[in-house]
Amino acid sequence: MLLPSAMLAVSAVFVTAGVIGRRVQPRNRIGPLFVLVGVGWLLDYTVDDDGSFLLLLVCKVWPAVLGHALLAFPTGRLRTWPRRLVVAAGYAETVALGVAFEFERQPWAAAVVDAETPMTAFVGISMLGLQLHRWRVSSMAQRRTLTAMLGAAAVAIIAFVVWEPVERAGLQPPLVVLMLALSGIPFAYLAGLLRRRMDRGEVADLVVRLSGDSRHDGVQEALAATLHDPGLRVAYWVAEHERYVDVDGRPVALDSVHTRVDRGGVPVAVLLHDPVLDLELVDAACAAVGLALENERLTAELRAKVRQLAESRAKVLRAAEEGRRRLERDLHDGVQQRLLSAVMTLGLAETVPPDRARVLAAEAKQAVLATIDDVRAVCHGIHPPVLAERGLHGAVRELTALAEPRVDLTLDLPEAVPPLVETTAYYVVAEALANVTKHAEASRTRVALSGRDGRLVVEVDDDGRGGADPMHGSGLRGLSERVEANGGTMRVVSAAETGTRLRVVLPCGS
Repeated sequence: MLLPSAMLAVSAVFVTAGVIGRRVQPRNRIGPLFVLVGVGWLLDYTVDDDGSFLLLLVCKVWPAVLGHALLAFPTGRLRTWPRRLVVAAGYAETVALGVAFEFERQPWAAAVVDAETPMTAFVGISMLGLQLHRWRVSSMAQRRTLTAMLGAAAVAIIAFVVWEPVERAGLQPPLVVLMLALSGIPFAYLAGLLRRRMDRGEVADLVVRLSGDSRHDGVQEALAATLHDPGLRVAYWVAEHERYVDVDGRPVALDSVHTRVDRGGVPVAVLLHDPVLDLELVDAACAAVGLALENERLTAELRAKVRQLAESRAKVLRAAEEGRRRLERDLHDGVQQRLLSAVMTLGLAETVPPDRARVLAAEAKQAVLATIDDVRAVCHGIHPPVLAERGLHGAVRELTALAEPRVDLTLDLPEAVPPLVETTAYYVVAEALANVTKHAEASRTRVALSGRDGRLVVEVDDDGRGGADPMHGSGLRGLSERVEANGGTMRVVSAAETGTRLRVVLPCGS
């Protein structure tokens, strides 16, 4: 029997759309699924029902494959459990009906066949509901991609769901209605591919928009307009701080879908964008604006340094004020009171007999000696005396010799280290070893200080339980502020499997 040309056309449209989709988006599964739908549709109307069970199952599975493609659009992947469950239900219905037709003489087979209509309605309505929900909660960029396919899918699902009940009611709906409803899906898919090609043409305009003195928009605004994603953000890599910042120098957390941009194997920036965007289109846009991204990265890096300098200056001023007040309290409550007591004792000694005066003078002498100890204690709080006596080399050796657990020490210090850098490095090692003793439960610790390229690098590693957080620990936060105030950087990597690694880089050039 010759196939009606309309049926052959439906199959050809699906297969053609699938082949084009596979060629344009080789990493996307929608194209192969459409090819399977087209082939299945053709076999369903050409293969005799008396064929083998496996062949009939292949012929009848195309509606489930079509539902799979619709719920997986546009990425080709079923990203949520509800979609996976509904698609699994569609495949299960196909298998159940195939088994029922194979064993049609069994009592349970008739019940399965009678349940075909409600099962189809449940799966179809579930698919339509999931699509509508996804469109409602989608961003503008996602709706731009989903709208055409959602409209075509809604028409096809409704037509397919009502087809069986209408036939069972004794009516004979024209098959052309179902074919037209199904054909809208591949045409909507092809329209999306055409729009994608037009978007690629807009990428070429990026170079013009971002070149010359006529540039009014930044890279982020230009990319957002070209990729039709108003929520797109660009973050720039600052190697010195080992983190990403926005164009104003503020740190950015990579908590969404992002695409990294490199130039010559070196990270430049990342694009935080809507997950529905075509990654190949995103890559093309990044390649087109690579030089502009590099230029803006330098600006962002400069602003990050200015921001850090301003924050460090404010912290230094606060610390200096707090230190002044602490010294004032210490001198007032300790040194000043003892000196006043000694003065009063000496004044009393002037008015008493000589024997009593000698006793009071001795008391005043003891008070003055105690005051000297208080002054030394205050001075020790300003600058560790061991640094003045032994230098950074000896001071660190003394710290590690007294630390628990055992410390493996490596020292490769430059000949001259500025006093402020010495003090900062000393406190870094002291605070890190104190944290290891109190919190890490480690079996070994490694401390390494080395000078290279005008920088002093301090590293403290342990194999403890990890969990150190410089944002919440007052000791580490204070160290970070001290390091940044000296123009350095501090990085803490702490995990349960590997322990804690602290790395501080301090500039120590002349």
